[in-house]
Amino acid sequence: MNQGTWMKRGVVAAALIAVASATLTACGGDESADGLTTIKVSYSEKVADNLPLWAAKEQGFFEAHGLEVELVNLDSEKGFPALLSGQVDMAAIGGTQVVSAAAAGNDVKILGAATPVLPFELYADVATGVELKGKKVGYTSKSGSQYVGTVEAIKAAGLEPSDVDLVPLGNVSNVNNALLSGAIDAAATHPPASLQFKNAGLHRLVDLAKEDIPYMNVSYVALTSYNEEHPEVLDQFFAALKQGTDFVQGNQKGATRILGDYLGEDDQAALDDAWNYYTSEVIQEAPLASPEQLELSVEFLDGSVEGVEDVDLDGLIDPSHVEKAFGTS
Repeated sequence: MNQGTWMKRGVVAAALIAVASATLTACGGDESADGLTTIKVSYSEKVADNLPLWAAKEQGFFEAHGLEVELVNLDSEKGFPALLSGQVDMAAIGGTQVVSAAAAGNDVKILGAATPVLPFELYADVATGVELKGKKVGYTSKSGSQYVGTVEAIKAAGLEPSDVDLVPLGNVSNVNNALLSGAIDAAATHPPASLQFKNAGLHRLVDLAKEDIPYMNVSYVALTSYNEEHPEVLDQFFAALKQGTDFVQGNQKGATRILGDYLGEDDQAALDDAWNYYTSEVIQEAPLASPEQLELSVEFLDGSVEGVEDVDLDGLIDPSHVEKAFGTS
């Protein structure tokens, strides 16, 4: 299935689920037995982009700000329909999915950007980009940020996507295993997985985070209606997220413990590598979203998602909660 077909079907499915579930109400605003306001938040990927969110949960920062937050792992094909139907109150999800949904007429707001750049590194069995020409480069599918990262990494290496043989492999595990086995010659990945490529003697050709290409790899999103009806809940959420961000930046031992728990990773060297990479190059002090971070998504969707060029990127973003919580206004 090509990128355009996937996106169109995903948006249609999301809209149908939203209609079918119209009677459901989000949990935000209800109170738990402890008197805390309940809120359900999904995240689409088990990646270190979500570490501040996980830390806010595990360190009790949400509770300290009066919230009982339930975190649920839903991939983007399930997470966005769940947001639209009110089964979750917020979603930590890729900016490309949000732009696609907005183009289809869904009324959503991006409240923050967990990561403002593409956190991918291109590893290969050759030492230079020139040598990569004509080689096999693996990717997951054309529907997610890993594909965007792959294409942008190829460009950063001095080539065009047409200069290499792009091989779809379905998921990250398949891509990583194919590179380690020699079935492909290069792939875009990030810590902690990338440490195994270093140890295998593969070469890092590109570090996209250092290229500083604006991109919303993970965004914090809510329905416009929820944003308007529960501003105080969202203020509390981002106040707790600030504490989570500060904890991650200042506590390597505690942050890597949480990261290992969520990723199911017990290799401390790999976790330390991920912490160093994300805290120094990827996670920003304040998760401010900007229209520039969405422009690459529009570029990749243009021609396959109807109306994407007409999306008001400025109007899609509400930075007020981040500005208040992080003191950036």
